Amino acid sequence: MAQYSSKRLDEIRNDFERGIFMAVYNSRKQRYHRAVAALVLVLKHVLRGLLFSWPLYLLALAAYSIPDASIWMVLFLLVPAVYVSWTILSRGIKEDYDSLVKGYLLRSGYIGRLIFHGKH
Repeated sequence: MAQYSSKRLDEIRNDFERGIFMAVYNSRKQRYHRAVAALVLVLKHVLRGLLFSWPLYLLALAAYSIPDASIWMVLFLLVPAVYVSWTILSRGIKEDYDSLVKGYLLRSGYIGRLIFHGKH
């Protein structure tokens, strides 16, 4: 990731350089970029999560289509789907945000790097 982004805040030892970094990092533009990056990561992981756990949601939908099905049957099948999705999504979003966004100055093209980044 080093060729694509700035130095990470944790890597800066010089107080002067750290001060300049923090001034830019806390700027309105960088806060906006981090908010957009978080939204992109949420969308990316939601789509990936739906692709992974769609059979669980399909089971709940199938239970809903049964004429005599109670709401409890639907919830019984929907709760595991939501739990699996939430577990996978929250962990993936946090890991990607921590490794790709937090502590970095985001430069142009960061959205594409967030979506298509490879494992390093």
